[in-house]
Amino acid sequence: MSSSNWKESLVKFIVLRSGLLFGDFTLKSGRKSPYFFNLANLINDGEGLTKISEAFTMIINETIGFDSFDYIHGPAYKGIPLAGAISMLIYQNYKVNKRWGYDRKESKDHGDTTEAWLVGSIQDNDRIILVDDVITTGITKLKNIEKLKKYSKKSNLHFEGIVIFLDRQEKDPEGNDPIKYLENKGLKVYSILQIREVVNLLKNHLIDKTRYQLFQDYFEKYGT
Repeated sequence: MSSSNWKESLVKFIVLRSGLLFGDFTLKSGRKSPYFFNLANLINDGEGLTKISEAFTMIINETIGFDSFDYIHGPAYKGIPLAGAISMLIYQNYKVNKRWGYDRKESKDHGDTTEAWLVGSIQDNDRIILVDDVITTGITKLKNIEKLKKYSKKSNLHFEGIVIFLDRQEKDPEGNDPIKYLENKGLKVYSILQIREVVNLLKNHLIDKTRYQLFQDYFEKYGT
C-alpha cells in the first residue's frame, strides 16, 4: 500500500471514530478552530488502540529506528496507553524488547516511594523517546523531560525524539512554531499526520468547499 493510501485509510478511520471533528470549536487557548482532535476517542478500545499504536510503531521504525533507543516514555495521560501498546507491538511484530513507562501529574505518597513521580525502569545512559497525541506549545514536553532527568536519578540520559500523532502545523498563542521551538532545544519531532495533508485528503469527501475555505483561512492566520 502506498503512503498516500495508508494515510487516507488512517484518516478515514479517525474521522469514523470521532477522533477528528469538524465544526466551530474553542480551544483551551481561547482560539477558535474549525476542527478538534481527540485521541481518546481513538484508543478507547482494543481495535482503536491497536491501529493507532501500529501507526506509531511503523513511523518510529522508519524514522528513529528500533536500534536507536532503549526506553519509551508516555506523558500522562494519553501517552501512557500509547507507550505500553507500542512497546508490546514492537516485541510482538519485531521481537525487539523495549522498556516503557510514564510520569504522574501528582506525586504518590504511599507504597513504593521510588515510583512517586515516575513508573518504569529507566537506566543510566538510556536513549529515550516520547510518544504523545499533539504538541501545543512544546513547553510541557520540556517540563516532562526535566521531570525524567530529576526523578529518575539516572545519569547521562539521551532524548532521541518526540513522536506525535498529529502535527497541527500552527503557531502557539505567542506566535511561535512549537516544533521549531523544540528542535532548537535539540529535540527532533516526528509526526504521523499533519493537519494540512489530512484536510487535503478529505477535500471533496468529508470537507466541502465552504469548510475547506475555512481551513485555508485558519492556516493563513495561525499556520506555521
